[in-house]
Amino acid sequence: MFETLERAQYAVKDGGSITVIDRQDRSQLMSIVQTIVRIIRSQINSDHPKHASGSLVLDPPKSKLRDCTLSKRTVCDIHIYDITSPTKLPGKGTKRIYYFAGGSWQLPPSPQHWAMCIKMAIDMPDTIVSIISMPLAPNNPAPSSFPWCLKLYRALMAEAQEMGDRVIFAGDSSGANVVLCLTLEALKEDAEKDLDVPTAETSSPHPVALMVISPSTDLTRTNTDIEKIAQFDPLLTPSIIRQTAKAWQGDWDAKDPRLSPINADISLLAKRGIKVHGVTSGCDVLAPDGVLFRNKLSEFNVQGEWLHWEKQMHCFVLTLPYGLREAKEGFQWIVDVLKKE
Repeated sequence: MFETLERAQYAVKDGGSITVIDRQDRSQLMSIVQTIVRIIRSQINSDHPKHASGSLVLDPPKSKLRDCTLSKRTVCDIHIYDITSPTKLPGKGTKRIYYFAGGSWQLPPSPQHWAMCIKMAIDMPDTIVSIISMPLAPNNPAPSSFPWCLKLYRALMAEAQEMGDRVIFAGDSSGANVVLCLTLEALKEDAEKDLDVPTAETSSPHPVALMVISPSTDLTRTNTDIEKIAQFDPLLTPSIIRQTAKAWQGDWDAKDPRLSPINADISLLAKRGIKVHGVTSGCDVLAPDGVLFRNKLSEFNVQGEWLHWEKQMHCFVLTLPYGLREAKEGFQWIVDVLKKE
């Protein structure tokens, strides 16, 4: 995967059922970018969402879609944008990636999200990559949006079962949080229906894998390591992640597993054979909880591959459109992992 890199730049750690690639390097250009991000951090995080309730109609960047086919559909009143490589052949048994973009549970997919998902579709021509326009806070915080998204999850999985498709749910930051919470809540509901020992006849459909990038896994924000990491994070601060968590949780308890997947029954993922892959970054205040979640996956024998890049910032792979080496290599790692699913 990293054949052209010196061995000293990365190490493969034994994480039990989780294989962890641990990298320490940082290019000079990325260091400069992180310095600039730190300087303009207040402007980056100053957006005050002003959008309608429900699923937003998105405005895909047409210039970036010249090498792909884009189609829009609506399921459970939520808009879905399917990105397909021109070499993709229609038919049953398709691999699908449903992507939930981060944005503090309050912002629609950015141009960087579109660029990454388009590149993913091009590099994985056997796969349809779909961007989900989920209902967002502040109009639709979790008590409103989550049940809606769970209904969508059920509909998409039923459709996949009928078509014989293999489904991967993916997301970054707050989107990764939603991906984890939806899957774990659906598995919990199934277990409560005595489906915790599934058979071919009784098993509810579920994704084969999840890919979570810089996931937000504990909305209580009580991990003391958050403050220790804060001085190294150029983009986020403890105050910012507490504000965004509060905006999403509404009147739910922050410990609720529908908000904090670290409190969910992780064993259900192993019982259903759902792999969980992920990316964490050392200069990210969300990383301490992300690593705890990764360790919990290993504790319950959930299979997966994770990349931890110590000197990178939150969601560094989204700098892909700017040609940064780390973004390109991190993105390629994600593609290589997902191609195997």
